[in-house]
Amino acid sequence: MDSGISTFKDIQHPHILRSLKKSRVRKDIMMYLYKIYPNSSYPSDISRHTKIDPTNVLGGLRGMGHRYDKANSLIGVELVETIDFDGTAYYKLSDTGKRWIETMELIKKDDVL
Repeated sequence: MDSGISTFKDIQHPHILRSLKKSRVRKDIMMYLYKIYPNSSYPSDISRHTKIDPTNVLGGLRGMGHRYDKANSLIGVELVETIDFDGTAYYKLSDTGKRWIETMELIKKDDVL
């Protein structure tokens, strides 16, 4: 790996930052899941709380077509995980996602960004 790229638990910061900067939907979903952590939620509930169309919620979580690239989805960058419960998919902020948000919040408070 290029020594000029810092990592957080083997995830490259530039990849995560690009994913989140390109999508308000992904940021809002991630912050909602952070608020309810350690609980999980299902797409229509996430939609209701974030006021984001359910199709866009799925796109932000899993990727969908050209608009929401799977590699840049919240699951694709390992910030969110899927939990299958009786055939229904629930989504939860991963431990890595939680630590990443908390680390970025500390950086923002110190005006480093």
